Amino acid sequence: MFGRIGLQAASALHIPQDVIPGEPVITVTGRQRVYIENYRRIVTFKEEEIRLQAKTCRIVVRGRRLKIAYYTSEDMLIAGQISSVCMET
Repeated sequence: MFGRIGLQAASALHIPQDVIPGEPVITVTGRQRVYIENYRRIVTFKEEEIRLQAKTCRIVVRGRRLKIAYYTSEDMLIAGQISSVCMET
C-alpha cells in the first residue's frame, strides 16, 4: 500500500517515481563509468564483474579492469572498461 501512495505522491510533486520507493538509479557515462544509487551491499567484487544487491534486484556490471572509484552507504561509482550492466531478479 505504501508503494502506491509513494508513487502517487511522487507524481503529484513531479518527483521521479524511481526515487520514492528506493529503486536503484543507474547512470552510465560512456563505456568508462557507472554511477549507482540505492544499492544495499556489494555481493562480489572482481576485476571482470561487480555484483550489487539492491532492494528489488541484483545489479551486475561486467567489463575489464573494473574498480570501485568510491562508495558510500547510498551510492557508488564503478570505473573501468564497461561492457554491460544488467539487473537480475
